[in-house]
Amino acid sequence: MATFTGMRQQLIASHSNAKTAIFVPSRPARNLSGEPRVLNGKIARASLFWILQCAGWATFGAVMFAWGLQYWDFQDALANKAILILVGFAFTLLGRHLYRLARLHAIPHAASIFLIVAFSFAGATLWIEAENVLFHMYYSRQITFQPTAIPMGTLLYYGFVLLVWSLLYFGVNGWFELENQRGRAARAESLAHTARLQALQSQLEPHFLFNTLNAISTLVTEGNNSAATRMISCLSDFLRQTLDSAARPEISIAEELEFVKRYLEIQQVRFGERLKVTINASSEAMAGLVPTLLLQPLVENAVKHGVLPRELGGSVTLNISKQDDLLHISITDDGPGIAVAAAPVRGVGLSITATRLAELYGEKSRFSLGVPGNGGVVATIEIPFRTAQIPRVSAPEENE
Repeated sequence: MATFTGMRQQLIASHSNAKTAIFVPSRPARNLSGEPRVLNGKIARASLFWILQCAGWATFGAVMFAWGLQYWDFQDALANKAILILVGFAFTLLGRHLYRLARLHAIPHAASIFLIVAFSFAGATLWIEAENVLFHMYYSRQITFQPTAIPMGTLLYYGFVLLVWSLLYFGVNGWFELENQRGRAARAESLAHTARLQALQSQLEPHFLFNTLNAISTLVTEGNNSAATRMISCLSDFLRQTLDSAARPEISIAEELEFVKRYLEIQQVRFGERLKVTINASSEAMAGLVPTLLLQPLVENAVKHGVLPRELGGSVTLNISKQDDLLHISITDDGPGIAVAAAPVRGVGLSITATRLAELYGEKSRFSLGVPGNGGVVATIEIPFRTAQIPRVSAPEENE
């Protein structure tokens, strides 16, 4: 299991005057519109737009040119349809800008539908007028502006063209977003699986079991059978709950705290009064969902590297609360802090935790390490508050 030790040393080396370190996992490069630059490592999203835009309008222009040859000679038909395509091309670029703003501000679906319809038919009116004016200027070689009555059929036709373009634009971008969400979900599940395996591996490491069993043996030898029995029970519950919860990507705060309490009970039996633990969790926060095995590695780091190195021990405090639409979690120890950090070691567990949060919640999550005014280290997590029906843990005889 990764420790705070290396991360604290890195904080000293790179941020000697900083009080808080924000964990920001790497993300794909994005263009100015906030769209990923690369799709599957081959086709840039912006490049795909221009490919489809140019190909679509070129195809439409060729069809309209063939139709125009029935009414004009070659030169006039070419000029008329070139104006038609260039003006339509320009209006769709304006539509793209409007739609990108709408998507950026996440306007409601009803407002999006209204925007599409309004742009399609208002844009069609302007498209027709601009085309008529430009073609008249070409044909008469005079710069004049003479608005003409627009037949309903022509307006509907041009409006339908812009409407189809708009629907294709939203359809293609919706497909991109769906693929991005699928990719994020797959990466999040992979990271969650890796984190669960690492947590299980750490909890089942020989030294952990050896130290716990050795403590049990010592208690039995000393005749403290009640404490030995308690530790055996805690160890059994701890391992069983670890295996039971490892299959679920998210669990409630209430369940996660039960898991943390099992770990802390084992440590308190081993270290007695040297370890003091305080858990403050508001009732409304208990139903909030968190990634499985999120808190235990952070609590373990606080115990190992913030409390146990001190001869007189120390304390660990968990504060969990719902603040507006966010679930706020802080894990604080009153240990020696970052000033006595040892040799640098890469904080893999902390990095995976930050990446899991970013993949699951995007920019709505925050994970940081800070230094309280009275010393020690505080790990802070903020994620969107979500609830779900809390599933019951199956009894052992019900498991297959």
